[in-house]
Amino acid sequence: MQGIVFSLLSLTFLFTCISTQGFDVTFHLMEDQPNNTLIGSLEEETGLSKKINESLANLKFNLKKKEEPIISLFRLAESSQLFTNQVIDRENVKVCQYKIQCVFDFDVVVTSSASSYFGSIRVHVNVTDVNDHSPTFDPNLFQLNLPESTTANKSVYRVEPAQDLDKGGNNSVQSYQFIQVVPVPSISMDFRMEEIISSSEGLSRNIFTNVSLDYERQKSYVYHILARDGGNPQKTGTFTLEINVIDENDNSPIFVKSRANVTIGENTSINTPFYVFHASDKDSGNNGKIEFRFKKFQEQYQEIASLFSIENDTGTVRVIGNLKYEHGKVYHIVVEAIDKGDIPRYATAQLDVTVKDSGNNAPKININFLSSDLGNNTVSVSEEAILEQAIAVINVEDTDTGPNGEVTCRTYNTFFGLQSLNDGYKVIVQHYLDRETQSTHTIRITCADKGTPVLESVEQFTVNVLDANDNPPKFSEFYYNAKVDENNNRGKQIIQVQATDKDIGENGQISYFIDPPTDNRFSIGHDTGIVTANVDFDREQSVHITFTVRATDHGTPPQNTTANIWLDIEDVNDNPPNFLKANFVFSVNENLPENSFVGAVQAVDKDEGKNGEFIFAISEDYANKSAIPFTVSSSGEIKTYQPLDRELLNRYDFQVIAVDKGNPSLKGSAHVTVNINDKNDNAPIFIFPSTDNHTIIIPNTTPLESIIASIQAYDLDEDSNGYGNGKVLFYIDGGNEGDVFYLNHDTGSLHYRKPVGVAEDYTFHLKIRARDNGNEALEARRDLDIIVKYMNATAGPLHNQDDSDKNILIVVIVVCVTIVVSVALIAVICMLRRKNEDKMKEDGPPFLASRSPTSTLYDRPPAYQNVTQGDKSRPRVSFSKENDTFTKQQLMEKMTGHANGRIESGKYMSHSQQNPKSHTEESPSETSGETIPSDSGHGGSEEDFTSHNHNNNIDKRLPLQPTFLKNGVFVMQEAHSNQTNTLPNERRLNSVSSNMPVSKYMDDSLLTSSINSLWSDNNHTINRQNSNNVQKLPTIPAWTGYHTSDRMNDSLLFYSKDTTLGSHSAHSRDDDECTTTSGSYTINDDIDDSFDNRPRDMFV
Repeated sequence: MQGIVFSLLSLTFLFTCISTQGFDVTFHLMEDQPNNTLIGSLEEETGLSKKINESLANLKFNLKKKEEPIISLFRLAESSQLFTNQVIDRENVKVCQYKIQCVFDFDVVVTSSASSYFGSIRVHVNVTDVNDHSPTFDPNLFQLNLPESTTANKSVYRVEPAQDLDKGGNNSVQSYQFIQVVPVPSISMDFRMEEIISSSEGLSRNIFTNVSLDYERQKSYVYHILARDGGNPQKTGTFTLEINVIDENDNSPIFVKSRANVTIGENTSINTPFYVFHASDKDSGNNGKIEFRFKKFQEQYQEIASLFSIENDTGTVRVIGNLKYEHGKVYHIVVEAIDKGDIPRYATAQLDVTVKDSGNNAPKININFLSSDLGNNTVSVSEEAILEQAIAVINVEDTDTGPNGEVTCRTYNTFFGLQSLNDGYKVIVQHYLDRETQSTHTIRITCADKGTPVLESVEQFTVNVLDANDNPPKFSEFYYNAKVDENNNRGKQIIQVQATDKDIGENGQISYFIDPPTDNRFSIGHDTGIVTANVDFDREQSVHITFTVRATDHGTPPQNTTANIWLDIEDVNDNPPNFLKANFVFSVNENLPENSFVGAVQAVDKDEGKNGEFIFAISEDYANKSAIPFTVSSSGEIKTYQPLDRELLNRYDFQVIAVDKGNPSLKGSAHVTVNINDKNDNAPIFIFPSTDNHTIIIPNTTPLESIIASIQAYDLDEDSNGYGNGKVLFYIDGGNEGDVFYLNHDTGSLHYRKPVGVAEDYTFHLKIRARDNGNEALEARRDLDIIVKYMNATAGPLHNQDDSDKNILIVVIVVCVTIVVSVALIAVICMLRRKNEDKMKEDGPPFLASRSPTSTLYDRPPAYQNVTQGDKSRPRVSFSKENDTFTKQQLMEKMTGHANGRIESGKYMSHSQQNPKSHTEESPSETSGETIPSDSGHGGSEEDFTSHNHNNNIDKRLPLQPTFLKNGVFVMQEAHSNQTNTLPNERRLNSVSSNMPVSKYMDDSLLTSSINSLWSDNNHTINRQNSNNVQKLPTIPAWTGYHTSDRMNDSLLFYSKDTTLGSHSAHSRDDDECTTTSGSYTINDDIDDSFDNRPRDMFV
């Protein structure tokens, strides 16, 4: 029982699910099906009865909503079948119009009479389109009136698109076709249809002209535009476009015969017509209507108007007066044909009327044309007609009898003649015709009888020669010459060529082409002959261009001809002058007169004419051209305008420009360098000896080969690596008795070569000559006095043996004590040195430490290794005057002879270009142990000593402090800034004995400096190029170590970096004694070795 209940519940649940389930059914129906056409069965599509397990008879199908247009279009049967309720025309159902898909959606409700089933089915009926409508135009006809002045390629009409009520697939409009109906289609049409796409209007179809319209050529056109759909079978719609060309009065009347001859009898009756003028006008309407009249302003007008008249409309000429025969008289009647346009056009023709005497009957002539008879006594013949081709038959009748009835005919024509027939004549072609030479021929047939008097009749007709394409086009020029500016605008007209063709019609219509067509540099209007450029031209690349154009007619077969165009590229000023070199380098000797030739610059300009002409000048960028002592001519020649002095400036640099004469002008520039060649125009100038300082004092014990002085001179001329005019050589011209002294010609170092055996002081008066190295050498001379000071060595007293023994004991004790003390000192020194070396590794030498006030100013000279502190020959110092001290300025005054410490003025060199020699070049041997140079007596001023450190901001007023070296040489170091220039009295040394003031020289390295020190960074510097002319002096080498023994009174030893030894003094001397005239001093053994009792603030 529980199983049955469960089964019923399951069926009920399944039924409920099915009853609530919806179905979706789609039917397809072709439009235009008959009424009651079965669309489909819902039961068959869904299988609903089986799914819900009910009989179809119990099921009822109804529309869920009865609304339009569903109830009008469809009918649902109880059997679930769906029928059409009417013929469904897709295009007439509003909801389907303009839609590609036409689908009707509605719901069907399904109920059961046997159960509570309720369901719904979603039905979709897709009505598919049938190609039952053709495309249509609205309107389908349009008349378009265009003036004949309408040009080619002009849009004249926009075609409205065709409409097709069918939609979907290919049933809508797919393509358009443009068909010419009138005139008869040919290869080319005068109009075309183009599709144009624009952003505003989208796709549109426009009608364009292919040619310029001509009313006289074609008055109207008819075109069909076919719109085709894509259905099967295909349907089309047609739009008719009628185009009427509106005439304009652009043609003048044309007479059929421009001249005619008529003979009439004098008995001709009044109002008898005897000639008719025929004229035509290609224009239409009033523009083509013609009136005839006699020309008023002609000869015989009054007489002609009294005898003849002309009908305005027909052109018929009548007799209105009584004619009278006059022998040889002919009436020349000029007739005008005038059209009726707004601006009338006219043409003229002439009728020659001859009045003949009347008597018997003249022959009658009848002409029968064999070719195309055009009427008005006109026949047409092809210009290709063969010879003896007959064009007309002449029949002659004369009613008279006898001789009066015998008739002969003649004609006078080059191209046509008469041949006799049995009963008349035939007109034949007797010469080849050429329409281009003569398009019409008037043939005058004269037939005369043999009566007395002879009577004759005249008939004439016109032969129109038909054209054949026997002439090629002919250009108006065989060679065309055109001009165009370079850098032209593309598309601008260059030239218009014109060709003519003697043929007419299609045979004479011409089109123009570039030959060969692959030449893309140019384009030509096919109809106009206007040549345009497609490229930009550059005259500098091509001055002339030759190309070919071709003219082709439209005949069959076509004929063509060519012509050459010579195109001249006109210059435009687009190239500046270009110098041949960017940098021109010239050289010229100094001291040449003004207007001397230096050189010439050259430039080229690719332009021509005025654009290629240019002039040279110095650049306008120089605010002060007077600073450049040169002129540049317009032709590019560079000349001096004042003498040049190489010593003032040895090189000039400036810009030269070249400006062309174009408009606007262009310019180029180049750099010019003029090097001034040196001439030997300056003699050497002595520095030492000078007029104020020319004495050296040396002891006779001076070691041989010692340098006792350095002769110094300079030359302002150029010294090129020791070979120029400024190279100075030194010579001794006299006073060198016994060749005691030797003077180095190159360096100027004066050597003590041979000993002097004297018992007293002896003076040598040397004649020093300085000569430069020029071809014509210049010289300078100075006197140099060398005083050899006699030095006497005194032996000590004799001692007895006991004293000797005591002395030996004392010596042994002293030696032992000395050894012990030395060992202790050495240990202490080693410890101090190690400590000091460790400190120097971290901070560097003390005098280079950042805390040292002079660390950036001086290098410390090295100690001389070959001199020991125990040397007994070390000099002793004493001053000759008590309480006598010197400041540095005072000492410089003594040495130079000037209050300010300066030497004689002159042109000096820049310190930056000095190249001092190494000290080792001329220093004496170190093995002697006596390397102390003796001062020459010529010292530098305070300014000289401090000029080296000018850029280091050293106070020149700071005094120097003496420092003792191992070899016994004194070197003055700068005092601290808190010291003054006044020496304290308690520190002064007492002099030994002298009535003259004595100054103490520690060493000539202290008192001398290089020429750099004397002249760098001051106002005397004139030519820094001549710095190498000054003789180079040995310089103290750089400091190579630091030694604790070099300390003195806690003052460090320093030396100026640029200080040079021996600039104005000897380089070695004996340690005994040395004096100078500029300030004497004495060195002896009476002074203790220590400097403890010497003033720390000694000035030099």
